[in-house]
Amino acid sequence: MTTVRDIVFGELIPGKPGEAAGEVEAAAERLAGAGVVADQPQAPAAALARAVLTKVAELLDIEISDVFVGAWKTRSALLTAARETHATPGLRREVSIRTFTMPWEYEAEVDVVVNGSVVTTLTAAVTLQLTVTALAAVVEAGRLTALTAGDTTAHGELRVRCSSPAAEHTVAEREQPVDLRRELRLGGGVALIDEAGEVAAQPSS
Repeated sequence: MTTVRDIVFGELIPGKPGEAAGEVEAAAERLAGAGVVADQPQAPAAALARAVLTKVAELLDIEISDVFVGAWKTRSALLTAARETHATPGLRREVSIRTFTMPWEYEAEVDVVVNGSVVTTLTAAVTLQLTVTALAAVVEAGRLTALTAGDTTAHGELRVRCSSPAAEHTVAEREQPVDLRRELRLGGGVALIDEAGEVAAQPSS
């Protein structure tokens, strides 16, 4: 399964051992070099930046399938089809979408701690742009029951900022394809409206 962390930092995949760890290290170097994290008497900026980015990577362990389903539940042609099929038992809708882009944002505050004391707090801001083209899906009884086509690209960006002194810097930016048919194991379908009941999407193995 692909996570937001994978989009931003890369994933650990065969043939590229340590890629994610390497990207976190590179992002930490950029963060320290930009001066967003300052040297402390007890720890250099590079070490503090590494600790911050490691924590951010942990927070971004969010499945990309959850991001898509959450967006579809908010506003989409799939949501419209879900309402129609739930209102009319037995109705089946085949939904085709030529192209659409879904933005997703996430922010978290991370404390920089030295010897048990917080020396500053940074804000990590993640932005995803999820672009889907030629999507073909089936909706029945308020549920997404099949994805038969569609190409997806995810572009992720991580910015870190501090308030004193005011500074912000982009420390990681990546783009990669996402195979939604692999990411979503639909089983009995994923509910797109509350009335259809919640059925969580299961990641494929």
